[in-house]
Amino acid sequence: MKEKLVKYLKDLVEIPSVIGNEKEIADYTQNFVERYYPSSNIVRYNNSLMVFDEIDQSKKTLALVGHLDTVPGENDFTGQIIDGRLYGLGASDMKGGLAVMMGLMDYFSDKEKRFNLIYVFYEKEEGPYVDNGLEPLLSEFDIIQKADLAIALEPTDNKVQVGCLGTLHASIIFKGKRAHSARPWQGENAIHKAADFLKRLADYGIHEYEFDGMKFLEVMNATMVEFSGGRNIIPDKFVINVNYRFAPGKTIEQAKEDVLKLVNGEAEVEFTDLCPSGNVCLYNPVLSELIEKYSLPVEAKQAWTDVARLSLYGIDAVNFGPGEAAQAHQKNENIPLENLYKNFEILSDFIKVEK
Repeated sequence: MKEKLVKYLKDLVEIPSVIGNEKEIADYTQNFVERYYPSSNIVRYNNSLMVFDEIDQSKKTLALVGHLDTVPGENDFTGQIIDGRLYGLGASDMKGGLAVMMGLMDYFSDKEKRFNLIYVFYEKEEGPYVDNGLEPLLSEFDIIQKADLAIALEPTDNKVQVGCLGTLHASIIFKGKRAHSARPWQGENAIHKAADFLKRLADYGIHEYEFDGMKFLEVMNATMVEFSGGRNIIPDKFVINVNYRFAPGKTIEQAKEDVLKLVNGEAEVEFTDLCPSGNVCLYNPVLSELIEKYSLPVEAKQAWTDVARLSLYGIDAVNFGPGEAAQAHQKNENIPLENLYKNFEILSDFIKVEK
């Protein structure tokens, strides 16, 4: 199976699938899954796919979830194996996980499983929350909701990452009065009006938050600015994009209140791209068995993933994948092949019927 896993991953990284251009990789994936499942068990929605077993009520159900898209990037060694690492855009985030999903589908094509399996391959994960291709699969169909546990094979270095931070973006809009920079008293500098807020934001620091024994770090940062005018004009508008990463247990409304409190009425606030936090589901019996059986390290997810979206639909979900988190979105992205093999070995052993 190791050779097959490498082949699947090479095929995947050699298909460009930058967000918004997933048709070719979705077609490839559909051709692959049609070898193993009848059309009645395959759903294609735009450039996303769901593939599922006939549900046997005597078994628990496991969903394996992976996104097909990548961020834009460069890779000088696509498809090459160097020092035990396979290179290619998306190798770690998260085509390595997709290759494992394909390997499991192949492996169990003639073997008994103790779980019903649902495979989810979806588009547009790397972009705005509202465009994400997992959402229509959840809202238009009820297949994934049958899962007792969903595993997103995001890059986690083969650690189980539970929960995830919520995230929101807010435009903090300071308004002034335009004037010539030689006569600033005739105007009101919108940039200068932001000084007190920026000081409070810089001092916000790191807020540690513990949820179900997992430590999450809440942070709030300015990430972009825009202004009106030019270098010899007192600007009448200055907009700061603030990104707030907030812990599980906090609702989007509570997170919005945190931002409004920091702004203190000094500017207008427009909230954009609101993404909920993900549940910490360590109580889940399937997850507990997986962790205990293989002595897997467990940590909090200090970022956002679609575990949060799955949580909104009442689905217990975690991140557990072969990719290296540090390689995600890097130039010349790569994945250690040993990680790939280990992830497959753990999941295949967990899923198989013990004799």
